[in-house]
Amino acid sequence: MSQPENSRLTTELNLLQAMYPDQIDFVTRSRDLKFTTDISSVLQLRLPETYPDAGLPHVLLASDGFKNDIRDRVKASVAELGLPEGEEALDAIIACFQSVVAETNAADELSRVSRDRQDRVLSPEPSKTVVIWLHHLLAQSKRKLALSPPPNVAGVTKPGYPGVLVFTGPSSAVTEHVNTLKAENWQAFQVRLESAERWHISHGAEVREVETMAEVVKSLEVGLQSARIKDDFLKAVGIK
Repeated sequence: MSQPENSRLTTELNLLQAMYPDQIDFVTRSRDLKFTTDISSVLQLRLPETYPDAGLPHVLLASDGFKNDIRDRVKASVAELGLPEGEEALDAIIACFQSVVAETNAADELSRVSRDRQDRVLSPEPSKTVVIWLHHLLAQSKRKLALSPPPNVAGVTKPGYPGVLVFTGPSSAVTEHVNTLKAENWQAFQVRLESAERWHISHGAEVREVETMAEVVKSLEVGLQSARIKDDFLKAVGIK
C-alpha cells in the first residue's frame, strides 16, 4: 500500500491496515482505496485531494460476495450516517458497507432457502414400494421394529410363518426402514418386490399388523390399480 503525504490520512490508513490486515489497498496517485472482505465483497472509494480536511470519500464500486452491485445501497446508507466533513470517515464507511453486505447475504440466503423449498414442492421425492418375505416373524421386538418406520411410510405386516412386510411411501424413507430391518440380520430376509411407485393401503398412511395373508391382500384392494397391485403382490410372495 503506497503512503499519502497527508499525515492525518496516513494515520487513518495505518489504523485501518491494523484493523483489517491484507484487506486494505490504497493507491496514492489515484487516491483510490479498496477494501476486500474474506467473502470476496469489494468496496472501492475515491478520496478527494482535500480529504480528510475537507470533502468525503466517493463510493466508486460496491459488490457483495455474489458479485451483486450494491453501490446504490451503500451510498444511501452512508448518506444516512450524516458524516461531517473535516473528520476521518473511512472506518465508518467500511462498517456501513459491511452492514449492507450482511443484510444482502441474509436476503440471498432466505431467497435460496425459499427456492429450495419451492423446488421440493415442484419436484416431489419419488415413491417406492417393497415387499419383504421372511422365514418367520414372531418376536415382539421384531414386530414392533417393523411397525416403526420413518414418517410418511405406510404399509402392512403379517407375523408368523412366513413373515410378510409391505412398505410404501417416499423412496428415501422406505429405503431407510428396509436398511434398518436388514441390519437386524433376520433369518431368510428377502426383498421379493421393489417398485418405483406408491401403493394405496386401505388403512391410510401408517403401518398396521394383520394376522393372515388374506388380510394383507384385502388391505391392497383400494385404488384404480388395485387388481394389478394385488397380482404383483401375490406373485412376489409365491402364491400366484
